[in-house]
Amino acid sequence: MPEGSRTALLVIDMQRDFVEPGGPKVVPGAKEVVPAVASAVERMRSKGDLIVWTVRAYSADGSNVEAARRPEFQRRPYAVSGTEGADLVAGLEPKSDDLILVKPSYSAFFRTDLDLKLREAGVSKLVACGVDLSRCVRATLTDAVSIGYESSVLAPAVASRDDQALNSNLADLTDLHVTVEE
Repeated sequence: MPEGSRTALLVIDMQRDFVEPGGPKVVPGAKEVVPAVASAVERMRSKGDLIVWTVRAYSADGSNVEAARRPEFQRRPYAVSGTEGADLVAGLEPKSDDLILVKPSYSAFFRTDLDLKLREAGVSKLVACGVDLSRCVRATLTDAVSIGYESSVLAPAVASRDDQALNSNLADLTDLHVTVEE
């Protein structure tokens, strides 16, 4: 189990291409959870918790896109580094004390130094929010539990492809001992 008593809020993939209507990979309901995400960021920041912004930043040529996603990306690129679509949505602004992490795949722990950074910051508890619950949020939380973090998901601040996916994934995460916060 990671040592420390600090909590970190993981804000996952709240980028324009995933959140704003008309975006190439928009997640239904993502725009509606932005206020809840912003509120969580401010509340946790005021308590001294670490805020971690995880984002995708693909190369325009798709060379760093996962193999399974590459055909779709080649048809309609998204989260391309340096484009507006890769930016965080309006209302979600990192501060200098926050950590910004570019993740190469679904989980924020996969091929990143997130675990090391969290341990160095004395973090033992994680709260996750963002998009898509059934993919990136879930993968990150599954890995977090596997390596010993006390983990929770902020239900009002996550979106998924539909209500069935949202509810099923919240139930599955509960079975993995992830606390669902309302």
